[in-house]
Amino acid sequence: MDYLGTLKTLIIENHIIGKLITIVFIFLAFKIVKSLLRKLLNHASKNGMDTSAKPLVESLVSYGLNILVLLLSLHILGVNTAGIIAMVGAASLAIGLALKDMLSNIASGLLLLFLRPFKAGDYIECGNIKGKIRGIGLFNTILETVDGIHVSAPNGALWGAPILNFSHNAKRRLDVSVSIDYKVNINEATNILQSLIAEESRFLKEPEASILVTELADNSVNICTRVWAKTSDYVVLKSQFTAKIKERFDEANINIPFPQRTIHIVNETKA
Repeated sequence: MDYLGTLKTLIIENHIIGKLITIVFIFLAFKIVKSLLRKLLNHASKNGMDTSAKPLVESLVSYGLNILVLLLSLHILGVNTAGIIAMVGAASLAIGLALKDMLSNIASGLLLLFLRPFKAGDYIECGNIKGKIRGIGLFNTILETVDGIHVSAPNGALWGAPILNFSHNAKRRLDVSVSIDYKVNINEATNILQSLIAEESRFLKEPEASILVTELADNSVNICTRVWAKTSDYVVLKSQFTAKIKERFDEANINIPFPQRTIHIVNETKA
């Protein structure tokens, strides 16, 4: 049997070489399209697009183009792609049940992308998940904790629980509580706190600051100072303001008491 002749006939009659060349050109064309889309995403990120959405958009575009190239290639080779699509559609229920968690993460990622409860750079807390947002992927969201630890959280875990976004609002209330001895004049302590607030230009004038006596505890009178500041200044400003309170109280000889217990010893003598 002339195998070589048969193969030659199949190649010529089915235009295999021409089809393969066409598939190669399609592959190269889609590769160029991917590169252009990647450049467009980079340009959009530099011009205001939320960088946290970039990984998810890139993944969706990449997977979509790969599937399109595969279907086009099969169609050019003469494979009945309509039958394949129909078969996949019939099997979609079984696939969906088997991959429900994965599909849930994809759907959650899309919802996070469009509803935008957070953006790149925001510090969030969601249950046990906390950190600064780095990006939203197809299946998970990447965060970084304050001590530099990489966190990869499933999109479904973030979408299915309340999210505390500490960076969303432009301003935050800064609370500093301090305890003073019962022997200290409360007015003297509050006057010092008011002067410290007036001296700090980074505190906002609106909403107005407040100083409240919050508790008459066992060993101290507790006072809470509430001021408003820009979210970007919050962490550093709270540390500096707390240190200034300690320094000014020391200068005024205002004691910050520590817990104490009074023990009474009863000496019983037998008759």
